[in-house]
Amino acid sequence: MSRWSQSRAQTEPFAAIVAVGILVVGIGIYAVAYQSVLPGTSRHATADRTIDRVWDDLEDNGVFYAHDDPTLRDRIDDTEPLPAGATVYVRITAIDEDANRLTVDAAFPSGYPNHDTSPSAVEQYVAEDGIPDDASVATRSVPVTVENEADVRSGTLRVAVW
Repeated sequence: MSRWSQSRAQTEPFAAIVAVGILVVGIGIYAVAYQSVLPGTSRHATADRTIDRVWDDLEDNGVFYAHDDPTLRDRIDDTEPLPAGATVYVRITAIDEDANRLTVDAAFPSGYPNHDTSPSAVEQYVAEDGIPDDASVATRSVPVTVENEADVRSGTLRVAVW
């Protein structure tokens, strides 16, 4: 047999196509299995994006003014910062000088404001049962005015999405 055979190191075109197809399917399965590891694709990323949008609506010069009007629902522009098709619960907590906790919260049911579920029903659900275990939750430190504009305390903004 000649050292430089014409059939050496060659394969049939069909076998090569099958091998490439198997490789592509394997890479696809790997990508689907590990998609949640990629940044921005996990369930937690939903709360991270929502907390940024909610804070943009709530803050005024970088501070949440709780001493004026502590209602949250009126300060969030309709559904713009809220993810579509998800229930969102927002809470701001701060400690005033008497070590009393100032807590302001609001709930936005899925489809808010055009849905039949009332925000108070979601708030009652959270008060009784807490936030669901599978909810995406994000927290952020925020400055909060407690009694007047000069009395700024450290607070926590917490957003849960489910």
